Amino acid sequence: MSEDQKNGEEEQNKAMIRQYFEHHSQKDLQKIEKLWPPNHRFYFSGMPPMDWNGHKQFLAALFNAFPDIHFAIEDILAEGNKVAFRLALTGTHKGEFQGILPTGKKISFGGTGIGTIIDGKLEENKAHADIMGLMQQLGAIPPAPANGD
Repeated sequence: MSEDQKNGEEEQNKAMIRQYFEHHSQKDLQKIEKLWPPNHRFYFSGMPPMDWNGHKQFLAALFNAFPDIHFAIEDILAEGNKVAFRLALTGTHKGEFQGILPTGKKISFGGTGIGTIIDGKLEENKAHADIMGLMQQLGAIPPAPANGD
């Protein structure tokens, strides 16, 4: 593969990830699912691996808890069929989340991930997010002391 072909493929893969998270911000599970192959796998820190159906249920619960959630890509890098991304997520807690009743609180937290793109689809997504910070914002756990005590 020539350098131009490689760069073109990497740019296409980054564009696909941008589209993928745009669909997340729109809460459009049908469009998201079209970007997954049947063998899609999702790995999220602290949870067992998920297939496309488990990932869809995960997103539906997230969208229900934070109906105005927005996914902003802050950084994106590609090499070959891998795309690394850093996200900023914002929203309002208006539905139950992990057993926490709606608080109406505005939330903001970060996440990172590495996706593997095969034939224009997200075959594998390995993601991490600042769930500790999210839970602190929701009042589920106490915030860290400001002075480091």
